[in-house]
Amino acid sequence: MALLQYEAMSHTGDTSHVPRWFIPPHQIELGQHLADGSFGAVYLGKWFNTDEVVKQVLTNQADRENRRQFFHEVNLWASLNHDNLIKLYGACPEGQPFFVCDEGTLISYSQDRIQFPTWRAIWEAAKGLEYLHELGIVHGDLKGNNILVCDGTAKLADFGLSVFAKAGDSGGALGAFRWKAPECLAGSGPTLASDIYSFAMCMIEVISGDFPWGKTMQDAAVVANVVQKRKMPPRPNGFTGSQWNLVTRMCSFDPQSRPNATALAHLLWKFA
Repeated sequence: MALLQYEAMSHTGDTSHVPRWFIPPHQIELGQHLADGSFGAVYLGKWFNTDEVVKQVLTNQADRENRRQFFHEVNLWASLNHDNLIKLYGACPEGQPFFVCDEGTLISYSQDRIQFPTWRAIWEAAKGLEYLHELGIVHGDLKGNNILVCDGTAKLADFGLSVFAKAGDSGGALGAFRWKAPECLAGSGPTLASDIYSFAMCMIEVISGDFPWGKTMQDAAVVANVVQKRKMPPRPNGFTGSQWNLVTRMCSFDPQSRPNATALAHLLWKFA
């Protein structure tokens, strides 16, 4: 299940406008710090004595625009319902988002289970992206650690929360540049088409078990390769010719030449 927790309350006592997704902060118990992600910190936690994964968003809730944007994104997330999206069940007005998935990210899941149907999971994640795009919603932060497996089904997480992202990423000292489309690296905002490019980077990550461009290349070199030299990451082992051809189409330097999410899901079904 997915939840959002906020650290500070207005303390006005007025509950007349409490949103339906509201969860009082005293119901959340933070535990062990696990990692730092692109939106904040990730913890083990408990909600009604149930183990959860708590992801806290780093955003200045005292800023009116940040607060307005936060409510907008939470309301949007709470309204979504699809088998291949992490479901939001609740939130608290001034805290940090968290979601739970006890089977890890898709990349670790596919590596840990030899018989795991990796391409089916990639197709399932694409169906989640198709649902978002049909509603005109840009994910904006697609990476392998935002594709989760719950009860054997792949689900997208963290959609719509890229507005709160830091410059850093959960890949240690490596930033999110490896997953960003060329036009985004050049300064444009995320779009439906840039999501397709980022999804291709996720496919490389999942199949290879490594980051696009590897873990040793510096971010500046990644940007130079993609924006200036107009290169793709090298083809890793594990892709057939037709699978890599699809990745190449998804990475077109002309955003309009990339397949849309519906076409992508249809094409991926052949490999599932």
